[in-house]
Amino acid sequence: MKKILLMFGMALAILNSYAQTEKPKITELSLSEAIATGLENNFSIKIQKKNVDIATRNNTWGQAGLYPSIAFNLSQGFSRTEIDNPTSFVQGAIQSRNLQPSLSLNWGLFNGFNVQITKDQLELLQQQSVGNATIVIENSIQAIIEAYYTILLQEEGLRIFGRALQLSKDKYNYSKLKSELGSAVTFDVLQDKNAYLTDSSSYVTQIYAVQTAKKNLNLLLGIDVQAGYELTDSLTVEIKDFSLDELYAKMISNNSNLRNQYIDQEIFRKDVGIAKSAMFPSISMTLGASDNSQVQNLSAARFSNPDVVGASGIKSGNTNYNANFTLSFTIFNGGRIRRQIENARVNEQISALMVDELKLTLQRNLIGELDYYRVRKSLYQIAIESRETAEFNLGLGEDRYRNGTLSSFDFRDIQLTYLRSALSELQSKYNLVQTEVALLRLTGGILEEYETE
Repeated sequence: MKKILLMFGMALAILNSYAQTEKPKITELSLSEAIATGLENNFSIKIQKKNVDIATRNNTWGQAGLYPSIAFNLSQGFSRTEIDNPTSFVQGAIQSRNLQPSLSLNWGLFNGFNVQITKDQLELLQQQSVGNATIVIENSIQAIIEAYYTILLQEEGLRIFGRALQLSKDKYNYSKLKSELGSAVTFDVLQDKNAYLTDSSSYVTQIYAVQTAKKNLNLLLGIDVQAGYELTDSLTVEIKDFSLDELYAKMISNNSNLRNQYIDQEIFRKDVGIAKSAMFPSISMTLGASDNSQVQNLSAARFSNPDVVGASGIKSGNTNYNANFTLSFTIFNGGRIRRQIENARVNEQISALMVDELKLTLQRNLIGELDYYRVRKSLYQIAIESRETAEFNLGLGEDRYRNGTLSSFDFRDIQLTYLRSALSELQSKYNLVQTEVALLRLTGGILEEYETE
């Protein structure tokens, strides 16, 4: 419970510290600022926080039924009686008014340990609510991180396309100059022009990809989708050697989904105890007090003997006190209690099966992500070497093209090879970061990793 509250508090601390500061217009945005902004504005997190407040408010002994209930009632009555009876010494109308306040106390002294079990269940429900909020926060952080790095990916891609465009432009201008001097044919000029236009189109398309990525992040942050800013973090990657055993131990201990499933299993176990409590006798106590005062108005009545009643009104009243103890024990009710107990046990067994299934699913996902990370790590290292080779070859090709020892077609192939290898390295880097974040999310370390940044 303490660990759950601690991790939940980490996210709320980010949220609250950011909310207490004045929010100027965003011009620069770091990853930690993006996470703080998203956590503050995310509607799902706000809803879960309200649910935590409700569960915390319900987690009391009074909600569990430990304390007595006290009720105050006040009733008032009015009646009018018309008397037309020759044998009665009172003739005419009699009006009566009565006022009756009462106070009652009902207290269940024993109900088969139901109160203690219910209180334990309320504690678990509070933990579950906190766990649900933690899951939403972790999902939000993961989505913001991926969206943030997607912008960096697209911006770096824009720089690569920009370099390719500049090379094509220089090559096209060089071909036009050679054509003017009569040392280049029209076909070569048109070929270089076509390459320049193709790279221009790719560059414009990449600008749109950057803008779209920023709009997606703005949506997650809950700010104006057209807001513009500069990202201060960079798309960097640190090659790590993860151990499956260490990751699995962390996942079993810290994974929020699994932790919540354990709590759910405990809640069903408490349902069994609540169902069993109906087999015990229950003892309750009732205390009460009431006061009844009545006034009869005889002003409209006629008396056969006026000396009997010489006043126009008669006041009367009485006070009543009562105390009762009740012992209840269900002897037979068609087997409903037994069925409720068995059904509660079946639900507990179902919850245990769901825990086992979730463990296997998480183990499969963890192994898959770790294998994916290792594959992507190898691909990234290959991509780095491929890009370095292509970049070196591009420099050689540019010199040979200007010396006239390399055709325009061959130089274009070299240029495209460099473009593909540079983009491949960039995508491999992003893929590696994305897989590392997924491993952090599975092992429950994403809050600890990013709460201090």
